[in-house]
Parts: sequence; C-alpha cells; structure tokens
Amino acid sequence: MIVGKAVKMAEIMHIPVLGVVENMAYFECPNCKEKHYIFGQSNMETIAKKYNIAHTAQIPMDPSLSSLSDQGAIEDCAGEWLKELAGVISA
Repeated sequence: MIVGKAVKMAEIMHIPVLGVVENMAYFECPNCKEKHYIFGQSNMETIAKKYNIAHTAQIPMDPSLSSLSDQGAIEDCAGEWLKELAGVISA
C-alpha cells in the first residue's frame, strides 16, 4: 500500500521511480550467513513488477548500520545492497 501511494505521488509530480528499497528486509546470521525473514518473506519483487519498477534492493537489519547512522557516517557502511540502484542513479 505504501509503495502504491508513493508511486502515485511520483506520477502526479512527474518524478520517475528508479527503484524500490526494502529496509529491514531480513537478518543475516553472522555465523552461518543464512538470511532470516523476521517480518515474513518479502513480496517486494511482486510489488515492483505491479508498478513496472525494474530495480529493487533489500537492506538487512544490521546493528552496524544503526551505529554508523548515529555517528553521522552512514556513507562508511560496507554493503552491496544498493549497488544495482546506485548504478541506475549514476547512469
């Protein structure tokens, strides 16, 4: 529902939607590296397809992200989650 409202607002304002980012999508176990979907399995791909959004990304629940954000240094995060979207934006 939130994505739908955001897409509609962007259309009204003539702003292209380049992608969808799902925050707190999963938790990755530091020991086994398995992804655990604490809030349930994601349906982001289905939603993106419904609104013809080609690019998606998922950001995990990661305490280091909160810490970096609190320090004002979020740009120092070491994750590949947004790499595809960053390429779309910079193109």
